[in-house]
Amino acid sequence: MKKLKFLIKYGLKKRVGRKAFLIANIVIAILLIAIVNLPAIISLFGGDDDQIENINIEIINQTAENNLVTDLDALFNSANPETPFYIVNSLSIGDFDIDDFWADSERDIVFHFTGSIDSPDILIYSKYPEMNFQFTNQIELQIINYQIGNYERPTFTPVLAPDYEDPEAGMMVGSIASLLILPMFILITMATQFVGVDIIEEKSTKAIETIIASVPANIHFLSKIAASILFVIIQGGLVLIYSLIATLIGGALSQTSMINLPTGGESLFAYLAEIMPNWPIVLIMTLLFMLIGTLFYLVVAALFASMAVTQEDYQQFQSPLMLMLLGGFYIGIFAPMAGGDTFMKIMAFVPIFTPMVAPIAFASGVLSLGEAIIALVAVIIFFLGALYFVAPIYKVAILSYDQTKFFKRIKDTIKKAFQKNGKKVKKEEI
Repeated sequence: MKKLKFLIKYGLKKRVGRKAFLIANIVIAILLIAIVNLPAIISLFGGDDDQIENINIEIINQTAENNLVTDLDALFNSANPETPFYIVNSLSIGDFDIDDFWADSERDIVFHFTGSIDSPDILIYSKYPEMNFQFTNQIELQIINYQIGNYERPTFTPVLAPDYEDPEAGMMVGSIASLLILPMFILITMATQFVGVDIIEEKSTKAIETIIASVPANIHFLSKIAASILFVIIQGGLVLIYSLIATLIGGALSQTSMINLPTGGESLFAYLAEIMPNWPIVLIMTLLFMLIGTLFYLVVAALFASMAVTQEDYQQFQSPLMLMLLGGFYIGIFAPMAGGDTFMKIMAFVPIFTPMVAPIAFASGVLSLGEAIIALVAVIIFFLGALYFVAPIYKVAILSYDQTKFFKRIKDTIKKAFQKNGKKVKKEEI
């Protein structure tokens, strides 16, 4: 047990103490801050090419306040002295046809006021629903200016076009995918690279012979896996800290007058929390998939590293592992954007892709909680099976310096591992 602790501590120190760890964390922090605050960055650096110059607003006033249309006209344009310019007109209820409104490209927004002015109900027919937040604030401000004694907040009900598709929906799905998959992909890739490099360094310097002489191969194998998973936990904690910093930066940016986000000045995390109210269970399931998935990929990486002899050799051996990682990464990123829900759901139950795909499928509603748990149990069983299968192969391969071709070396190593176990059983029976 002491030897296992020593090897874990030594392996973890080698990972955290390197300059590569510091550089990688700087890159991850910058990247995460940029992704979280993407709406603010777009607003800050975006050009004015797509800015709307004129917005035609019609107001149906069925309250007793006769000056409402004039007052709102003055308020909208005084609050926005630059473009867009708001053209406000009065409209009678008898002249309003909802189908004609949606079909007319010259009409943009209709506010329908009903009830009393001290507690109005307001229907908003808008072709620019992303601006509703701004309008509701200004309308409420105007009603407050009337200094009504029994004032109650107005009730706003947005009405969307029948064929309306939220232009932010695709971006939000992409943002969820990026927020969940990109850190996972980076962490798993770093962990698998570290475990492979450690084993290759020990084999190339022949230090592995001294280590295995004093420590069983299984203990050495478990120490590499344990040190790497502890590294992932430490790195994951740092990613959470970077996320908190990114959220604080987003909050600071939203307070500046230069940025006017369509979500009311929220950061991406705050907006995601609104559209994904079950985010705590999504986060928990994502962490579980990440933990089990990383363990599985580390077992595969340790297996390939034990069969390799040089760094160049390992680069060739790790190709199947990188293909698995990239496959899951691309499915998780592009399947939601392409509307491939069925395909993504199927891939979520394929163990080699589950750690990457299942969190996205669950977060986007493709998988239910029960199905996500089934996928998690399946990948746990798959990991335990891989661990049971790899351990005896690792024991044989770690001291082997065979440099035959890739597939032949795998075949020979597996054959030796299980033949050796079979011979031992026969001797014990005799």
